[in-house]
Amino acid sequence: MIAMMRGTIIEISLNRAIIDVGGIGYEVIVAPSSVSSLTSGSEITLYTSAVIREDSWTLYGFSEKNAKELFVELQSVSGVGPKVAYSLISAISPSELMNAIATGENSRLEKVPGVGKKMASRIILELKDRYQSSSRKTSEPWRAQVLEALVSLGFQRKDGEAAIDRAQRDSKESFASLDLSEILRRCLSQSKAK
Repeated sequence: MIAMMRGTIIEISLNRAIIDVGGIGYEVIVAPSSVSSLTSGSEITLYTSAVIREDSWTLYGFSEKNAKELFVELQSVSGVGPKVAYSLISAISPSELMNAIATGENSRLEKVPGVGKKMASRIILELKDRYQSSSRKTSEPWRAQVLEALVSLGFQRKDGEAAIDRAQRDSKESFASLDLSEILRRCLSQSKAK
């Protein structure tokens, strides 16, 4: 599939751009906020996601990789298709959207056209844990390394996260002040004591 494209902008409309890549013009749906800064004739790089249906092939483009990943993850929620996912990302920046999901801000999602109360609740229910753990990873840079070490030792990701949480909760000092081997040792001792 087409995961990324770099080319020259041939034409721009409200939420679409035609990108010339090696002599082929691709029509790509892009967020209005991204289109406003584009000009015909300029070079652009977009992370893309192709949505193939029986009656159409649609290419969605994003200037940031995390926006594309969020677009794909939103569609994993039951009842959320590409149009709703696109509406959410167009209305709320990816970082604010992930934060709204992680903190359970239903009202923020409900304001987006096409997202009602039930859908907002479903999105939060299905994705909240994923974004809560990603917000922890950015505030705790050591966490990803310790989790990867636990996974390489045979832990499931979910069990590794739980072992880290238990060890951190039981620790008298901040994990930020410890080296990785000590954090890993404490996580392993927590999993044995479980």
